[in-house]
Amino acid sequence: MNIRISKSKYLNGLQCKKLLWYRYNEPEAIPEPDAATQAIFDQGHLVGDYAKKLFPTGVEIDHTGSFELGLKSTQELIAKRVPIFEAALAYKNCYARADVLEPVGKDKWDLIEVKSSTELKDVNYHDIGFQYYLYTGAGLKIDKCYLMCIDNTYVRKGDIEPDKLFQKIDVTEEIKNTYSKTIEDNVAELVKAVAADTYIEPGIGAHCSDPYACPLIDKCWSFLPERNVCLLYRNRKLPLILIEEGILELAKIPEHYELNEKNHIQVNCEKTGKPYFDAERMQEFLDTIEYPAYYMDFETFRSAIPLFDGSSPYQQIPFQFSVHVVKEKGANPEHYSFLADGTNDPRPEFMAKLNDVIGTEGSVIAYNAGFEMNILKKCSEILPQYANWVSSIEKRMIDLLQPFRDFAYYHPRQDGSCSLKKVLPVLTGKSYDDMEIGDGEIASSEYCRVTFTEDNEDKSKVRKLLEEYCGLDTMGMVDIVEKLSKIENKGG
Repeated sequence: MNIRISKSKYLNGLQCKKLLWYRYNEPEAIPEPDAATQAIFDQGHLVGDYAKKLFPTGVEIDHTGSFELGLKSTQELIAKRVPIFEAALAYKNCYARADVLEPVGKDKWDLIEVKSSTELKDVNYHDIGFQYYLYTGAGLKIDKCYLMCIDNTYVRKGDIEPDKLFQKIDVTEEIKNTYSKTIEDNVAELVKAVAADTYIEPGIGAHCSDPYACPLIDKCWSFLPERNVCLLYRNRKLPLILIEEGILELAKIPEHYELNEKNHIQVNCEKTGKPYFDAERMQEFLDTIEYPAYYMDFETFRSAIPLFDGSSPYQQIPFQFSVHVVKEKGANPEHYSFLADGTNDPRPEFMAKLNDVIGTEGSVIAYNAGFEMNILKKCSEILPQYANWVSSIEKRMIDLLQPFRDFAYYHPRQDGSCSLKKVLPVLTGKSYDDMEIGDGEIASSEYCRVTFTEDNEDKSKVRKLLEEYCGLDTMGMVDIVEKLSKIENKGG
């Protein structure tokens, strides 16, 4: 086998040699990226296009032909001393295409790696370190190494200004003195791992999700029973210790393990099969609700490249709300909703419509209310006429997540989660499982697809599904409060 380690495969190998082995030997066993992951890739491509605008004389290598042709084209442009996008070079068993090679002086080059993130991680240094090793090995004189990432303090005013959108960070010293030193040995190990008849079994651990979620996680973790120790609420360390000791089932965690209060409640519920309910604490929470009660939920999207004036990279932009109004305790709820249409900034209409729906008295209830409150505050920064109104809502806001996060109620079928998606089924029997749009990420990506792209033949269907999804969130909250008001103490 002629093994060529690319930059992406090198990073795969650093994370897990088993993953790398599958990349080369059984690539068909690796699942295709889901819609959310693909959306991240698409954002990265868009960010790369804007970064190129900083180098107006740059030339991009055409990689639609053969591998050898890409190498040849790169050498021709190197001789011309112009900025090069996707410059392809090979050295020993390594191959990479740099985002940007910029000529410096008579015979040197700056190596620039563009990232769609707003902050740098260790993996980004390994990324450009691999390129530095390869490019210098292939004979290029690299002067500086830069990581270029998104500046999330940038606020769009008119056309995008690439020089303000990006921040360029000099990482030359770290790369030359640290990250490039171990690459040759690392590559030798990875080539050996790939050439083996079977993969090296690393076992499961933190590396399965760091720095990236591994596409093989379902395969590697399949030995765990359905009700396994990884369901422990907000506890990442103990499950790995338990698995190492052969304790796999949540209900079989021995008594001598010191668990925090919430984990202790959870394990007891798992053993008894019954929910835990602290009637006194729950009643204290329910007593804070004043009527009329407004159950509110937002859907948002975010993009690396801000689409509208007055917005920043990755800022959450609200495009939809659902509000169920219960005028007095026990009354039938009234439903109000908004779903933006068209490519204009949805925030002015969103705020105007919501202002019409939310009255001046009574509680405003959301699940994980800090999210909705942050959206409203950000909107009021560009629409200051709503600032006082937003401030008044904050004083009336109640977070329905609170009693579940405090474990005033816990059901074993919540699976160690307090999310609405888990709480709603165990209390009401309603579920998101059969919905085509069943979570916020899908809602966001589908809205953006049918609103901002030409792939929108099913637009009317998607908009109907979005209305159903967001409406279930708020109606679900109404049902949860009604159920909690009636439930009896079953385990406190």
